[in-house]
Parts: sequence; C-alpha cells; structure tokens
Amino acid sequence: MKNLIVFTIAVLIFIGCKSSPAVLMHQAAFYGEAQAVQQYLDAGVDPNSMTLSGTTSLHSAAYRGNAVVVGILLGNGANPNLIDGRGWIPLHQAVDQGHFAVVEILIEAGSDVNSRMLDSGYTALEWANIRQWPKVADLIRKNGGVKSAELNVGK
Repeated sequence: MKNLIVFTIAVLIFIGCKSSPAVLMHQAAFYGEAQAVQQYLDAGVDPNSMTLSGTTSLHSAAYRGNAVVVGILLGNGANPNLIDGRGWIPLHQAVDQGHFAVVEILIEAGSDVNSRMLDSGYTALEWANIRQWPKVADLIRKNGGVKSAELNVGK
C-alpha cells in the first residue's frame, strides 16, 4: 500500500509536465539525489519552481525525508513557506510522514509552524497528533506550534 501511495504522489508531482530541468530537479529531490539537485541549482534552475500540480522540489524532498536535499534547497533560496496545489507547505509534508530531522531543519529555516493546511484547516501540530508522531508534535510545540482553535482565540 505504501508503494502505491509513493507511486501516486510521484505521478501527481509530474502530472502534465515534460522533462524540463525544473521537473528533473523535482525528480532528483524526490529520490534523494543530492548531487543532481545541486547540479540543477548550479545550472540556474529556480529552487522555488513548481510543477503544474503546484509542487516544489522542497515539498518532494520533505515528503520523502531527504534531509540533505532539503538543506541544499534551503541553502539555495528555496522558500519553506510556499504553498503547494493542496494548500500544504513543505513542513506539512515532512510532518505527514514523521520525518523529525526534516521538520527540525524546516523550522530552523523559518517554516511557519502555525500555517494551516488549506484542505483541512489543521496546523502542523494537529497533523502530527493525528498522524501519531509524538516526538514531531513535541518539537513543533516547543517551537511555538499550536492547534487551530488556539489561533482563533481573541478573534
């Protein structure tokens, strides 16, 4: 089942796209090919380029837990708060899969721990709790993460 989910996400990432350097960089990020990602960046590929489905290389690397690639992309100007086609930022992708190290890197890079997932309204903390990643939830909480109901207090 997990292989089917990974395959489906890979297909969605590349839907309607041709093999442009940006798409090839997305593929490399998805598969953790750090050297290839760096080569594409060195060749001038925008670290914030999106596929037609609205996914960046940072989203792909975060989802797969490719911490080295996440670091390379961030070091080359990738925005940790870009929203993908589903309304998720890369932090949501990393939280979804329980990638503690990537969550930590993204938070250190300025990822908005209280950004809401547009499809559900959940914050990263809520999603970590739903997905049952207690260490990830603790990390988010220690960095100012709250539940969506707490964001609405006083409004």
